[in-house]
Amino acid sequence: MTAVEQARNGFEHEALFYRGEDDFLAGLLPFVREGLDRDEVVVVAEPRARLELLRDALGDDAAAVEFLDMSDIGQNPARIIGVWDRLLQQQTAAGRRLRGVGEPAFVGRREAEFTECRLHELLLNTAFDGGPSWRLLCPYDEAHLPPSVVRAALHTHPLAGTTAERRTSPRYSPGDLDELFGAELPRPPDAVVRGIHGPADVPATRRTVAEYARAVELPEETVEVLALAASELATNSIRHGGGTGTFAMWTTGSAVLVEFSDAGRVEDPLTGRRTPSLEQEGGRGIYLVNQLCDLVQLRSSDRGTTVRLTTWR
Repeated sequence: MTAVEQARNGFEHEALFYRGEDDFLAGLLPFVREGLDRDEVVVVAEPRARLELLRDALGDDAAAVEFLDMSDIGQNPARIIGVWDRLLQQQTAAGRRLRGVGEPAFVGRREAEFTECRLHELLLNTAFDGGPSWRLLCPYDEAHLPPSVVRAALHTHPLAGTTAERRTSPRYSPGDLDELFGAELPRPPDAVVRGIHGPADVPATRRTVAEYARAVELPEETVEVLALAASELATNSIRHGGGTGTFAMWTTGSAVLVEFSDAGRVEDPLTGRRTPSLEQEGGRGIYLVNQLCDLVQLRSSDRGTTVRLTTWR
């Protein structure tokens, strides 16, 4: 039995490389229609332009497909696993099999977002291997994406192919997860506002972040989001990071960044990505921050834990 055949008994995570709209449709239309013919629940998460292209090409079959805007549900890639997890739980409970299409690394993403898409793709295998059987096809536009992003897809997907051939990926590297999750984020510039917080400093930290966000002219709604996120992350540092932590704030030409660091270690790289259950202890703060912020980068190792929030402007 080949590795491709073995994958059909569990979670199938496959990269599809395409060039142009015709090639995109040549890969996706058979995949989607095969799922419909097998009475599977088919969910497609693509940027809006791709959604419209696929919907039009499907014709009457489009009514049986659920379409999600990836630029919405996956603006912060750390949200995407939670979406697939909820869909899988719902369909498994209903006795049906899920088939998904998801293109998180779409053209137009920023470099930091592509990095988080890579981490997300690696974590999908951790999240769903050993669970209910379902298929997820991840299209990659090899004509327009940065070459490094296309190469990384071969390392993050057990299966990879084109419209002409489906095969196992000889470059699949699940061990990359530990390296990426434990890596240091790029260092901020010199012009950084820094602070230290302890058990009594959460309200003051929240106010400081809010004042900084207003000073750099972010909308008031975004100020409130960052203030709430700061409160959650400062509290996390106190509870899980040794009782104290540091924070830093800075700007670039396109973003405002707020970062929290402490001496603790996050053992589970899926922390904050799935919807917390009522019985679950921990992970709620990171989950809330993931839902609120444009981009969240969580890194943890023996050196400690860092959570970086990016607000685009």
